[in-house]
Amino acid sequence: MCAAGRRWGRRQRALLWAVLLAAWEAAWGQLRYSVPEEMPKGSFVGDVAKDLGLQLPEISDHGVRVVSESTTQYFSLHGKTGHLVTAQRIDREQLCRLVEKCVLRCELIVEGQMQVYGIEVEITDINDNAPSFRQAEKDLRLSETTTLGSRFPLAQAHDPDSGRNSLQSYELSGDEHFSLAVQAGPGGDQRPELVLAKALDREEAAFHELVLRASDGGDPARTGTARIRVTVLDANDNAPVFSQAEYTVRVPEDVPLGSVLVTVTATDADEGLNGQVKYSFHKISDRASEHFNLDSETGEITVKDDLDFEEISSHELRFRHMMEESYQILQKW
Repeated sequence: MCAAGRRWGRRQRALLWAVLLAAWEAAWGQLRYSVPEEMPKGSFVGDVAKDLGLQLPEISDHGVRVVSESTTQYFSLHGKTGHLVTAQRIDREQLCRLVEKCVLRCELIVEGQMQVYGIEVEITDINDNAPSFRQAEKDLRLSETTTLGSRFPLAQAHDPDSGRNSLQSYELSGDEHFSLAVQAGPGGDQRPELVLAKALDREEAAFHELVLRASDGGDPARTGTARIRVTVLDANDNAPVFSQAEYTVRVPEDVPLGSVLVTVTATDADEGLNGQVKYSFHKISDRASEHFNLDSETGEITVKDDLDFEEISSHELRFRHMMEESYQILQKW
């Protein structure tokens, strides 16, 4: 008799979970709201009671609660109004760093009625970030014999906002010797290039000061700037040349910190200062800059932070010396 009762109790619990799961699956995505990021705690998200046809006494009498999909509780239910409100300030860029559409999911559980309702809340972007450059100042050294129309890649700005609030355009100011060209990358990103529009004459001007401005599409727009100082050199008839155009390296994700992954090499046939080679990254993501270090003197690329294959399985690093470019693809296994 007791054994039969225990079995029946287990069956009841299993049936209850089955009912809850079915209700969850049926209701998932039933309610959809949106709220701008960075709203203060307690901000209105949606009228859950009205949208679900719940009476306010039901909310207080039946143990209604909101459970987030993650360990962090982003939303709560206001018992007196039946409104879904923010439980804390939400930073879209922090939550959805690599996702275009930021959606948080939670469930409204009405324990007395054994009902589970799925709720999706889209966190919309506000223009709370300005475009910024990794380096606020850049030094470029050009020979006075540089050919008209020559192009020199410039560092790209970064804006974590999305849509129109993200990076939209570049503008160059300075003097008549240089103009700006913007090329579209494979992923639709904008790649600024400095173009020599007028012949250089060191005796006329040994330096040129330029300002590269990046703007987003917010209203009002936000901007970031980088200063470019061009040093005009006496004629130098040889440019550095990398030993190869591409370096591909496969490394295990548990490679020890400080390990040398590869050494990039470039040579210059000139003598003296004109023949010295220094290395620097031309284009590198924020995550890659946290993992890898490039020795400007030796060209050694070393590991400075733990690698995680599950997070990112490969990195593309572009490095340069003067006008020459090469790039490297790092793959983890």
